[in-house]
Amino acid sequence: MAFTTRKSLLAKVRSGDEVSWREFYETYKPLILLCGGDLHLSADEKEELVSKVMCEIFRKDIVGKYDPEKVPDDVVFQYDPARGRFRHFLRKIIRNQALGIIRQRRPHDSLNVPDAPEPVAEDRWESDWEREWRQHLYVEALKELKLHVDAKTYSAFELYAIQGRSPKEVADFLDLSVSSVYTGKSRCMESIKKIIKDLEEQ
Repeated sequence: MAFTTRKSLLAKVRSGDEVSWREFYETYKPLILLCGGDLHLSADEKEELVSKVMCEIFRKDIVGKYDPEKVPDDVVFQYDPARGRFRHFLRKIIRNQALGIIRQRRPHDSLNVPDAPEPVAEDRWESDWEREWRQHLYVEALKELKLHVDAKTYSAFELYAIQGRSPKEVADFLDLSVSSVYTGKSRCMESIKKIIKDLEEQ
C-alpha cells in the first residue's frame, strides 16, 4: 500500500524532509516514555527524559528558547539521512539521556554505591527497544490504515481486532454481516503488515 493521501512522519524524517515540532513531539513522546519505563525511571524522570531527548534532537531550535511542551508549531526538524537509520539515531539519544538521568540520581541513593551496574543490561535494552519500536510502528500503521479504509470497516476492525468484541456484536452494532467483519479484519491486517513493511524499508 502506497502512502497516497499522507506521507508518514517516519517517511518524511528518513527522507530528510522538514517535519513540524508538534507532530514529531506527539508521535515520539509515547515511545520515549515506554523506553523510560523499560529503564525503570520514575514518572517524573520519564517526563524529564522526554524533554531531554527532544532538546537533544531539536538542539539548535529550542534549547534556551522554549519550554519543550510549548514550542511554536512553526518550529521544524530536519534529519540528515547521512547519519544513518533514524531509529538507531533515536535509540542512542534515548539511552544516553536516560543513563544521564540515572547517573544524576545515584549520589542521592540510600545505598550510595559508586559505579553501580546499569539498571538494564545492554542485551535487555536492545530487546526492549525492538519491542517498543515495533509497537510504535504498529500505532503509526493504524493511523495510516484509518486513512485508507472506509470508516465502517475501520470501526469494525477496531471493535473486533483491537477491543476484542465478538464478531456478531460488532456486526449487529454496525449493521454488517458477520462474514464482512471477518473479511474486513483479514484485509486490515494484511494492510497493516504492508504499511509496517513500508515503514521499515524507508
